[in-house]
Amino acid sequence: MKLLLIIRKPPFGWIHIVEAVRLAAAAGSLTIPVTLLFIDDGVYCPMKNQFPKAIGYSAIDRFLKMLQNFESKLYVVKESLDERGLTIDDLIPGLPIESIVQSDVAKIIAENDIAMAF
Repeated sequence: MKLLLIIRKPPFGWIHIVEAVRLAAAAGSLTIPVTLLFIDDGVYCPMKNQFPKAIGYSAIDRFLKMLQNFESKLYVVKESLDERGLTIDDLIPGLPIESIVQSDVAKIIAENDIAMAF
């Protein structure tokens, strides 16, 4: 079984995003292959230099970094970055996240058995 989590919303203001990233880490620890796809405002989730505790939210960067220990893939949609004036350099350093184009999204969805959108 392969699990795809599509992150479309920004990291703060939604408990769903923190829970989605925790779910990814938990699934990875159970040897379930996990893919995270950051699209639309979801591209803000793996950004560096975020201080969520200052506004009462949980940090997700440690869960994203934890995914490096498991069979996981992380993708960010280039067009979503571009629309927000961001680049791959604005993301957490050392995080193995690959930039893809919008037309690759359908292929990634098809490669997974379960897809959940947040």
